[in-house]
Order: sequence, then structure tokens, then C-alpha cells
Amino acid sequence: MAERGFDAFEGIELGLMPSARPGALLRQAREAIGASLIDVSRHTRITVSHLESIERGDYDGFHARVYAVGFARSYARFVGIAEQTIATAVSAEYVQARPGQPVHHWA
Repeated sequence: MAERGFDAFEGIELGLMPSARPGALLRQAREAIGASLIDVSRHTRITVSHLESIERGDYDGFHARVYAVGFARSYARFVGIAEQTIATAVSAEYVQARPGQPVHHWA
């Protein structure tokens, strides 16, 4: 595996890339640093199947939005992408993908 942290992805703003989905950005960053899903899984302790789901934007395997967002945040940290940007995008994508799910906003 190559050195972690790919500067070209640091602080990426999804608004500048309207067609880029958060999972695709994570996958591109992972591939750019030469990491496999197994590498990410070992470092983050997130299962490969959950990482694959995040990359696909498929959130059916997550019991709640907080898990998808938290796992994506850890994944972003590992590959060197701005965590909050990815977390916000995954949260929005999760809500769109699961329209019948209740959404709780905690103050």
C-alpha cells in the first residue's frame, strides 16, 4: 500500500463536482493512494461489505444513517478527504436512498 493521504483530494468540495457521488470520490481516493478495501477495513475496522456499500451509495445494509455517515467519515479520514464534506454528502444521499425512514435531528 502506498503512503496515505492524497493531497489532490484534500479539502475537496462536492459542490464543485456535481456528478461526483461521495462513494465514488472515496473509491477514487483509495485507488489513488494504492489502498485496497482490505487495507481500509483493517485500518478503520469497518467491514469490507460496508465499505463496498458506501462506494456504491447503497445504504440498505445500514441500520441507521449515523452508521453510514460515521463509517464514511472514517473512510474519508483514511484516504485523506475532508471528512465533513463526505459526511454531509453521505447523509444527504442516505436520506434520498431511504425515503420512508424517519430522520432525527439532534440539537
